[in-house]
Amino acid sequence: MRNRLENHGVRHWRLARGFTLIEIIVACAIAAIALGVVMIKLDFSDGRRLRQAAETLSGRLEAARDEAVTRGQAVAFSSDGQEFQFWLADRERGVWVALTDADAAVSGRLADGVSLSTLRVNGAARPLGERLVFSFGGLAEAFTLTLTAGTQSIDIAGDALGRVEIRDTP
Repeated sequence: MRNRLENHGVRHWRLARGFTLIEIIVACAIAAIALGVVMIKLDFSDGRRLRQAAETLSGRLEAARDEAVTRGQAVAFSSDGQEFQFWLADRERGVWVALTDADAAVSGRLADGVSLSTLRVNGAARPLGERLVFSFGGLAEAFTLTLTAGTQSIDIAGDALGRVEIRDTP
């Protein structure tokens, strides 16, 4: 902006320095709106982190079931509460071998702040670390895995046909 000054009949032009109060308020309002949108998009609350972990794990459990059918060998899942591993049955040696070459059914770690708190198979509580087995026919024992984050929890349930679903807990 230029201000016009008249000094003794001579016109002088000079550049205004700084911003007006209105310009500063508008810039702050735009920044506040943008920050609000970003905070909504990046909300990593316990509930959102828990839901995302449940979706990831349920997808990997379905992949393990599919892997068992594809390979014609039993595939198992186990977890210590934070990390989880998938296993392949080696029938010749009668042992479980860590599954490392499957695309989706690979070992991993639950998101920070999320843990596997309970494992139930056919309605009975089982200790963490025990293997949950998917047979090569695609069948499995009915199971429920409970994930927790803070005070919230969510269940991943599987039925005898190997179908896996996420259930919100009250």
